[in-house]
Amino acid sequence: MEVRFLGTGTPYPDSRRCGSGTAVVDPGRSWVLVDCGRGVTQRAIEAGLDLRTLAAVLLTHHHSDHVSDLATLVITRFVAGAPTPLRIVAPVGPTSRFAESCLDPFEDQAFHSQRRAGIAERPSIEVASFAAPTEPTRVFDDGGWEVRSATVEHPPMEAAVGYRIELGGTVVAVSGDTVVCDGVRALAAEADLLVHEALRSDRVDAEALAWNASARSVGQLAVDARVGALALTHLLPPPTGEEDVTRFAEEAREGGFTGAIHVPSDLDRLELSEPSLSP
Repeated sequence: MEVRFLGTGTPYPDSRRCGSGTAVVDPGRSWVLVDCGRGVTQRAIEAGLDLRTLAAVLLTHHHSDHVSDLATLVITRFVAGAPTPLRIVAPVGPTSRFAESCLDPFEDQAFHSQRRAGIAERPSIEVASFAAPTEPTRVFDDGGWEVRSATVEHPPMEAAVGYRIELGGTVVAVSGDTVVCDGVRALAAEADLLVHEALRSDRVDAEALAWNASARSVGQLAVDARVGALALTHLLPPPTGEEDVTRFAEEAREGGFTGAIHVPSDLDRLELSEPSLSP
């Protein structure tokens, strides 16, 4: 299994970091994508991922930097020749409503001459919506992928969730945006890798930390959940150099975690069989 970091940024404009998007990949077979923020479709193409083999998009919540590229992804996958609707997994509420309607503004003329022979006249989606559960509950199971979801705490956003993705005994947990809470603890329990948002507590105010996790608290979570490795994403404030990147890792280390800590940039790749980031 590989993890490709397609978007490690926030809603704030940053040419180096797109909005949220994490791909979990079974090389040569299929992949799933957690969130689809600004620029993630282009990052997927740059990473060499085959859009036609995308098994599902898993949305965590309705914040714009997690969903704004969704229609672009659906359309680009269609133009690439995918013959089936794209499956989108989302919690019931504004996130599932957005997914269901994301193609509505596009009339058929928008896709004139873009389709390949043998596929539908226009792109389409299949939304699998679920009531956000308090305990990890299976929400997607196909092609060897087994995905569970649980509610996380990102007030006041409605129905924010994280995901636990398993393939062949390897487990990746992705937090979405949240403070450290019971839901993300359950999703992360003994995962091979935890991908978690992180804020530097010395650079943000208390209001931001009321609904997002500090890097230090994520380090503590990684200890409690006994994860194999930790990757920090959705970085705020955005790192502007190696010193800032190092400081994110140092703060997570202050939480007590002694395993591998990664602070990836867009397009970095993590091979879970040998946890080292590759450009």
